[in-house]
Amino acid sequence: MNNKVRKIKTKIGAFCLALGIAAGATFTPITAYAGDPATQLDGKLSTFHQGDANDCGAVSAIQALDNSKYGRKIFRKMITDNYNGTYTLNFGSGKQTVTDWDVENAYIEGDLDARVIEAGLQKAMNVYNSCFACDVFTTMTGFKQRTYWKSNKTEIMNIMATKCQNGEGITAACDFNIADPGRGIIGDGGHSYSIKSVNKNTVVVINPWDTSVLISMPRSQFEKSIRYMTYVDDAAKNVVVYWE
Repeated sequence: MNNKVRKIKTKIGAFCLALGIAAGATFTPITAYAGDPATQLDGKLSTFHQGDANDCGAVSAIQALDNSKYGRKIFRKMITDNYNGTYTLNFGSGKQTVTDWDVENAYIEGDLDARVIEAGLQKAMNVYNSCFACDVFTTMTGFKQRTYWKSNKTEIMNIMATKCQNGEGITAACDFNIADPGRGIIGDGGHSYSIKSVNKNTVVVINPWDTSVLISMPRSQFEKSIRYMTYVDDAAKNVVVYWE
């Protein structure tokens, strides 16, 4: 092979390599460029923190979406970026539109998806002035509420345990009458927690102050300590609410 032919082939190879790189950049899915979840929407939840607003009910309900297949499904469809400085929240109870300013002034620290949803909930139901997670679940899903009392506690706990065991997971939250400072549990109904999982022996909850931390306790303690709990029954299209 003479030098002239070799040079031509080298140039063609370099061109094809450059074209391949360009094509790869053009056609690579956007998810491949996933960056900081605090600044980019990605349709999923990373660690976030409640912030200074009195909206633990809303923040625990947002986190609870990440604990079930149903919750993650509706979460992925909840936010529409309008690419004009606004976002539409596709809540089951009705759409809400928020601006970049609303999102920048949301109180959640961390995940951008969570902040957009918090801003939408504030517009829908004024969550910064306190709210219950069950009402937030109703806003997000559009489902009606069904209320139960003490005689139904074991049944509700067993239903949630079954959902966790079969892989569905639960979109659930609670607050407590009885504090457990060693576990970071605040009593007298003073703070809302999402419920990560339930089984026959153990319950795991998450404090919205730091969603990366799992709090495990004996199920017997949980059942004795709670004031209220709620979960989304997507099959029956209800938000189940339990009060002591």
